[in-house]
Amino acid sequence: MIPLYISGCFSVLHPGGGKRGALICGPLSDEALNSYRPLVFLAEQLAGADIPALRLAYYGTGDSAGEDDEPDRFNRWVRSITDGVAWLRAHCRVESVTLIGYRIGASLAARAAGDIDAVDSLVLLSPIGGRQLTHELTLAARISQRVWQTTHKVDDRTWFESHGLRIDHPTRDALNALDVRKLKTCPAFRALLIESSKRPAALDLAKSLESIGTKATFEVCEDLAHMQCDSHVARIPCVTFDRIVGWVQSLPASSAAPPNDILDADTSVGIGQARETPIHFGPDQALFGILSRPSRPSPNAPAVLLVNTSANPRWGNARIAVDLARSLAADGLISLRMDAPGMGDSAPLTGEVGQPYTEATTSGALHAVAELERRAQRPVVVLGVCSGAYHALQAAQRDGRVAGLILVNLQRFVWREGDPPDTVRRTDLRPTRFYLRNILSVQAWLRLLRADFDVANLLRVVATRQVRRAIAGLDPLVNLLPGITTRVGGVRRTMQTLGDRRLPVLYVLGCNDPGVEELAEYFGRNGWRLRQQSNVAIRMLEGADHTLGTHKLRVTLIQLIRDWCRENWPEQSGAVQRDASDHPQSGLATIASGSIPGRPDIVPLELAGATERRESMAGRR
Repeated sequence: MIPLYISGCFSVLHPGGGKRGALICGPLSDEALNSYRPLVFLAEQLAGADIPALRLAYYGTGDSAGEDDEPDRFNRWVRSITDGVAWLRAHCRVESVTLIGYRIGASLAARAAGDIDAVDSLVLLSPIGGRQLTHELTLAARISQRVWQTTHKVDDRTWFESHGLRIDHPTRDALNALDVRKLKTCPAFRALLIESSKRPAALDLAKSLESIGTKATFEVCEDLAHMQCDSHVARIPCVTFDRIVGWVQSLPASSAAPPNDILDADTSVGIGQARETPIHFGPDQALFGILSRPSRPSPNAPAVLLVNTSANPRWGNARIAVDLARSLAADGLISLRMDAPGMGDSAPLTGEVGQPYTEATTSGALHAVAELERRAQRPVVVLGVCSGAYHALQAAQRDGRVAGLILVNLQRFVWREGDPPDTVRRTDLRPTRFYLRNILSVQAWLRLLRADFDVANLLRVVATRQVRRAIAGLDPLVNLLPGITTRVGGVRRTMQTLGDRRLPVLYVLGCNDPGVEELAEYFGRNGWRLRQQSNVAIRMLEGADHTLGTHKLRVTLIQLIRDWCRENWPEQSGAVQRDASDHPQSGLATIASGSIPGRPDIVPLELAGATERRESMAGRR
């Protein structure tokens, strides 16, 4: 596996010795997160069959250069594929190329193939048109709005935004016009079309391809559906991949090619005020990450480690880790966004299914702390979202090199090794006050019944929460008994230890996030016990879903983190001053004593003892 950049697009080459190459075109939106790891396995299988395989992230997606607000993004996506094929031919000396696309990536591959002479074959996996994709994302966004009771618009007449895809209207319109069935010219001589079921639309597509001169083969592989699950439960569709490799091998091509020539490949890329470089680290160099170095590093600022979320690759939901890393670079901060073992491009130490909570992930975070500290020669702040926050907390507890901690939507202070990933889904329902607030809402109950919601499980979880809170209230008395430390006491002791180390902690939660309940169980309503520690700042984000699915919320979070870093390391020089227009206050709950506007039941937790902490930080440095 050789990471590199092609015209600013992050790519990975899986070398092979044949004269037929393959370029894998992944999907957009959150589907790119869910299918990332399976497509790594597909590329490895192709390379094992002597078919050099290239995976790439389209311009403006994943770890590639480009931003959401750039124009002409649709054409840049198509050009990414064209440039990838040209690179394969020039550096791997292949004569023919097969484009393999999944979902909207299949349609983009077919669209690009018509402009590339070297492409003679297509593999289309569950292809979907652009209009169908935006329709599905619109429905998914509306469901999320009802679940999280958010009010952001999927389409505000300027931007379309849903589940990790944010595009302007010209890009949306171009995407909506993308439909393989409407192609006028033959994109390739041969095409293999694979679906997980025998859908009429797939048969129509095969007929459309035949009508313009493409010899289309339609097959059903039921295990292809495994890739459409969330990243922590998505599995490798082995039958589908075996069929793809066998089909590509059967295509005409010379048996051998000259050795790969990648000595002049771009192994880093300059983006804004940062230069990003893929690195391998850890035992046997099995872990993977992207190191982001600012062009003007601040000599006194810490380095920031971004631990990956769930089983997602390192860039995170809606590229939040990428945006954060590049914003930190503007302030002179070095950062590393990492893939834990068995996730993204790291070695598969935990099997083919990603495990968000596992000791191996914590171990990977500790190796990343050591690597970042070695490369940056400065203290390390560890940041995580959801399960990443759990591993960030574990790293801060175990490694004295950690100089700061940022926890975003932490779901679990304690995790038992071996618990299934869906334990969080079954037990981390919305905060209790959310259900109490809607208990008299007829519409809310109708939605639950229509969704076949497990009301019995809801009642069980809410009752369990109340019992555990009551027990937690007695914890100080229980811990007076000799030789007894409860789970609640252990968590409180952990956070107190971080306070004794004067380790600054930024704790961010969405007001309706299940993590609110976790905080309350261990530290009382709104975490009143924890906010007594002068090293802890707690912030509540109003109107946030769990994944911070809107651009406005992500900008708010990023600005929170930048401000927090400046406050705790005020000596950092060369930092770009914050523009007030870059900090939309409407997404951030008021940071002052009193209630949040419109939410009297939630009290935002101010930064207790900010002056004292600044003085103590100055003394420590």
